[in-house]
Amino acid sequence: MGNSVNRDSLLSWILVTFGTVLSAVGYVIFILPLHLFEGGVTGLGIIAAKFLGKVFADGKMLPITGTVSWALTILIFAVAVKILGRSFGAKSVYATTLLYFLMDGLLWFLQKNGYDAKIFELFSGDLLVAAIYGALSIGIGMAIVFNEGAATGGGDAFCQIIRKKFHIQIGKTMLVTDSIVLFIGFFTFDDPMAGFKTMMYSFIYIFICTQVLDTVLNGFKANQLVVINTGKPDELKEAILEYIPTGVTEYTAVGGFSHKERTILETVISKKRAPELKRIISDFDPDAFVIIQNTAQVYGPGFDELPKAPAKK
Repeated sequence: MGNSVNRDSLLSWILVTFGTVLSAVGYVIFILPLHLFEGGVTGLGIIAAKFLGKVFADGKMLPITGTVSWALTILIFAVAVKILGRSFGAKSVYATTLLYFLMDGLLWFLQKNGYDAKIFELFSGDLLVAAIYGALSIGIGMAIVFNEGAATGGGDAFCQIIRKKFHIQIGKTMLVTDSIVLFIGFFTFDDPMAGFKTMMYSFIYIFICTQVLDTVLNGFKANQLVVINTGKPDELKEAILEYIPTGVTEYTAVGGFSHKERTILETVISKKRAPELKRIISDFDPDAFVIIQNTAQVYGPGFDELPKAPAKK
C-alpha cells in the first residue's frame, strides 16, 4: 500500500513538472518574444519587465518577468495554503519556482543568442498563429498542473480559491482577471495603435487559453448525467449495477400527454463508460427515452469530496 502511494505521489510530481515545462515553453516561444500579454500575476510581471526595460535597457524587455511574478505570488500563496491545503502549497511553490526560473532563463538564452529576434521575425506577420499555439501549450500545461492540485502562479492560485469558495469555473475567473491586467498593459505602449493591435491578439490568446484550460481540466474528470425513462426499470437497473460501477436513483413520473406512470432511472457516469451504458440500455429496453448531459462538477461517494464549510468565528 505504501509503495502504491509513493508511486502515485511520484507520478503527480512528474506531471506537475511536465505541465510546468510545457507552459514555460509556450510563454518563451510564443508570448514573450512577440510582446503579447498574459493575464494574472505573470501579466503584471510582463508589464514590469517592459516598463523597466524602457527605463534601463533601451526599450528591450528585461528577463525579469519570472522574478517579479514570483515576488507578487508569495502573498497569494500564503492565503491559498490555508484554504486549499498544505499539499497545494508544496507543489505550487515547486511549479511556480520552476516556471519562473525557466521563463527568465530561457528568455535570457534566446536574447543572448539572438533567437528572440528570429522568433519575432518568424511570427510577427502572423500573430494569430503565435496566439493560438501559445494558448494551446500554456492552457494544456496549466490544466495538467491544476489537475494535480497545484498552481503555476499567484493568479492561478487565486482562481482556484474562487473555485473552491464559490464553485466558479477557473476559466471564467481567469478571463475576468486577465482582461483587467490586459487593460493595464495597454498603457505600456508608446504607440497607441501598436498597443491596440497587440492587445487584441493578446485577448485572443487569453480567451483561447482559458477555454483550453477548462476543456482539458474538465476532461480529466468528465462525467455525464444520464436520465432513462424506461418501461423495464428492474431489468435495466440490475444490469447497470452489475456491469457499471455506479449508483442508480429510481423515481416515478407521470407523462404529460399519456398521463401514465413511468419509472425514471438516473445515474452519473464517466464519459468513457457512456458507450457501454448506451449498449446496455439498447439491449434491455431499446424503446427507452434517454437524456445524457455533461456535468461540470459532481460531489459525493465515488466522485469529488464536497468543499469544507468555513469555520465559524
